[in-house]
Amino acid sequence: MEKTTKPHLVLVPWIGGVSHIIPMTDIGCLLASHGAPVTIITTPANAPVVESRVDRATPHGAGITVTAIPFPGAEAGLPEGCERLDLLQSPADVPRFFAANKQFGEAVARYCCGASLPSPPSCIVAGMGHPWTLGLARRLGVPCYIFHGFGAFALLCIEHLFEHRPHEAVASPDELFSIPVLPSFECRVSPRQLPPFFSPSTSIGGGPVREMREFDVAVDGVVVNTFEELEHGSTALLAAATGKRVLAVGPVSLSHHPPSLDSRAMSEDARRCMAWLDTKASKSVVYVSFGSAGCMPPAQLMQLGMALVSCPWPVLWIVKGADSLPDNAKRWLRENTGVDGGAANNKCMVMRGWAPQVAILAHPAVGGFLTHCGWGSTLEAVAAGVPMATWPLFAEQFLNERLIVDVLGVGVSVGVTRPTENILTASKSKAYGSKDEADAEAMMEQVMKALERLMDEGAEGEGRRTKARELKVKAEGALEKGGSSYFNLEKLIKS
Repeated sequence: MEKTTKPHLVLVPWIGGVSHIIPMTDIGCLLASHGAPVTIITTPANAPVVESRVDRATPHGAGITVTAIPFPGAEAGLPEGCERLDLLQSPADVPRFFAANKQFGEAVARYCCGASLPSPPSCIVAGMGHPWTLGLARRLGVPCYIFHGFGAFALLCIEHLFEHRPHEAVASPDELFSIPVLPSFECRVSPRQLPPFFSPSTSIGGGPVREMREFDVAVDGVVVNTFEELEHGSTALLAAATGKRVLAVGPVSLSHHPPSLDSRAMSEDARRCMAWLDTKASKSVVYVSFGSAGCMPPAQLMQLGMALVSCPWPVLWIVKGADSLPDNAKRWLRENTGVDGGAANNKCMVMRGWAPQVAILAHPAVGGFLTHCGWGSTLEAVAAGVPMATWPLFAEQFLNERLIVDVLGVGVSVGVTRPTENILTASKSKAYGSKDEADAEAMMEQVMKALERLMDEGAEGEGRRTKARELKVKAEGALEKGGSSYFNLEKLIKS
């Protein structure tokens, strides 16, 4: 197919979770800011998330078409509205979700090959869970790029694991082994800390994992939410290891710069949150969030909470999954944090559900971020120049922790060694999310020590803050005209 005069890029974000949908939408906004027409294809339940990001970044969504194609979840036996992997309630629904996703792919292909698109696609960028987009791209005669949602360092580690399988020679799931991908740094993790692709108990099943790996190997290139100056050469090393074009186009959250609150954020809770931050001294607040899917066992949540209400710094804490907590945990939260009508606590503010994270991190009162090391949150902290305390939960987050702490030097580890159960790793022997949860690994005192290091005003803490500020400047420069990410966006448009 001949390319149109004006390249038209079609983006199909993976519907595994909001943490995949948001950065791909932001990539679409950046491409549109470079003058390229963009179509973003998603499902009806996810379309509002996409549309709100598009409306914030571009006037009236100029240059971007958002298309919602029905997701056949009911036909696959899924409960109504389960149009994201992170909305599923049972590991038994995971195979059904992937079956529905294949049918969704057939509907997307019919749409793209018909006369519905504004113009023929010149390139397809697809999320990691949509291997069917490769066949569509080949049918249309256009290149296909994959977007994992991970950073280049984590992708480089994953490539090494697939190629050399070092984890298979380790005797215990808790025994540390090395992933020697960056010559100057030692990356040591345990088999238990690896992404679900390498877990024998994953509820995804072998078929989808194999298809995703085959997709990864066969695509024309990789789009990464990072910038070339950040990960100590990981982007170039990934290109050399895979033989593919690797385009670093981030931090994509800076497509909304300066950060502002969108229509979702302008709730009473969000306004209260920002007003509370306005009353705090510069760099005095610890911001705590574990991502859109980051829920802890009740026993662990209580130990974290006791540390947060006892520490000497003001704390802004985003709590997920509060509705499913046992009654004693709900009561403790209400009595100690003021959430859900409890007594107001001016030192520890708790928000339930979604929070305007980019705007929070950019607020001058925030001095540290206790994070699950999800890559989107990591990049948002880098772009804001905020040092981190790391508490990985699952997926590739333990690999990200090693980058944050050992390579970049902008974080301190809480010291968690075991991943938290999630929908992809839940035991088949009990119901996912049951009240019979594991004991806490990180006790109150351990969390307190990590916060003390994070907020340290001595030489060690100032060293991390200096490095964080330097990375912020580089992040902003990468997307400016002439910067590395700006240049890579131009490359993607001309693919």
